[in-house]
Amino acid sequence: MKNYYKILGVKLTDTKDQIKKIYRQLALKFHPDRNPNNKEAEEQFKKIAEAYEILSDDEKRNAHNIQLQQEEQRIQREQKAKTQQPTYSFNSNVNWGQVVFAFIVLILGVAVISSLVSGNKNNNS
Repeated sequence: MKNYYKILGVKLTDTKDQIKKIYRQLALKFHPDRNPNNKEAEEQFKKIAEAYEILSDDEKRNAHNIQLQQEEQRIQREQKAKTQQPTYSFNSNVNWGQVVFAFIVLILGVAVISSLVSGNKNNNS
């Protein structure tokens, strides 16, 4: 999104008269008549004229300010999402007695299956 304040080099709080003064200075500097055959100056002149058109009209300026604010909020949300680390919490509702019991049953089950497999190997020999 274009930031017309940056294009003109003015502040959000500058008055219409202050903006007009700076616009005129820049328009004279980049005017195509003063910079013949200079495409960069011509492009800059167009950008300056567009920015002044928006910032010199109260309704357009207010709409532009709202868009800038929304864009800034979107950028802040994106930056916050990038910097946030996932949070892991310890679940204090775990019944550790049941966990230990399940682990013991698992170990015993593996031992029983292992002995059964070993017994079948001995019987087949």
